Amino acid sequence: MKVESVRAPKAPADPVSLHKKMMQLMSSLWVTRAVGTFARLGFADAMEKGVDQPAALAAAHGLDAGRVYRLLRALTTAGIVTENAGRRFTLTPLGRLLGSSSPHSMRTAAILLTEYHADIWGKLDGALAGGTAFEALKGQPLFDWLGKNPDEGARFQRMMLEVHGPETPAIVGAYDFSRHQHIIDIGGGNGSLLSAILAAFPGQRATLFDLPEGIAAAKRGDGGSLPNVTLASGDVFNAVPEGGDLYLVRHLLHDYADEEAVQILRNIRRAMRPDARVLVLEKSVPVDDTPGPGRWLDLHVMLLTGGAERTLEEYSALFARADLRFARCLPTAHPAIEVIEAVAADARRS
Repeated sequence: MKVESVRAPKAPADPVSLHKKMMQLMSSLWVTRAVGTFARLGFADAMEKGVDQPAALAAAHGLDAGRVYRLLRALTTAGIVTENAGRRFTLTPLGRLLGSSSPHSMRTAAILLTEYHADIWGKLDGALAGGTAFEALKGQPLFDWLGKNPDEGARFQRMMLEVHGPETPAIVGAYDFSRHQHIIDIGGGNGSLLSAILAAFPGQRATLFDLPEGIAAAKRGDGGSLPNVTLASGDVFNAVPEGGDLYLVRHLLHDYADEEAVQILRNIRRAMRPDARVLVLEKSVPVDDTPGPGRWLDLHVMLLTGGAERTLEEYSALFARADLRFARCLPTAHPAIEVIEAVAADARRS
């Protein structure tokens, strides 16, 4: 006789637990803003120099000592500081990331993500009908605005380095760049990725292509040493440098809607050698419920630039429209980046 297993009925959700979870979701904004304020006021820098009392932190900015204490007390629950006897506070290793001198500083990111990057979320309702929240907020597209405000452009470049810098060693470790004679980095900003590649694979020839503000940062050395690198500025929607056998496109396609992303890829396809390869360095959105920030970053780029995060199937569709073909996706040691490789559509399969 066949015996069928019987699953126990799922217990109904506890209303108190649901309420607690919902309050955590809704109050996450409070934590984000508090972290941003802590970073903006330079409290981590002061604490690194030995300041451990709220009164001293407050005095430096003309603030109320009691209220600064309450901010620090709240940030103990986020792991930014710890409270000691006598209302003295100590930075945690996590909190040190909000200091300017930390080798892995995320201070600029914490500040920007609680300024206009946070303000655009207040316009989510309207953005669901179309357009970008940033343009509704500032009156012009993000990259136009950054180009007209050099100080903001520099801050944005710094944030990109803070947010994406830890991905760079993982990219270098995941792909054999030695096979390529001429590497062209499209939209490579200050050149930090090329700098790391050339340090690991010396002697390679490379070209860095970006808007003038990115090239200016590269000339200043913001991204590191760039031996054997040609610097070229221009508009990726017009044309890109020709003759490369490897094109890098890092965190660029996700800034744009499909039509614009295809235009970028078509320009690369026209410029590249027949046997060249294209590496899209982004993180694909999983098709299942695997945890990760991809679905939320998708909304953020939608609000910021009108762009999108994509599944591997969606990347493949973009490639096909640009006369390219999806070849493979390589995981890396960093959870936020993959190496998505494409070749010419008529290239021999290997």
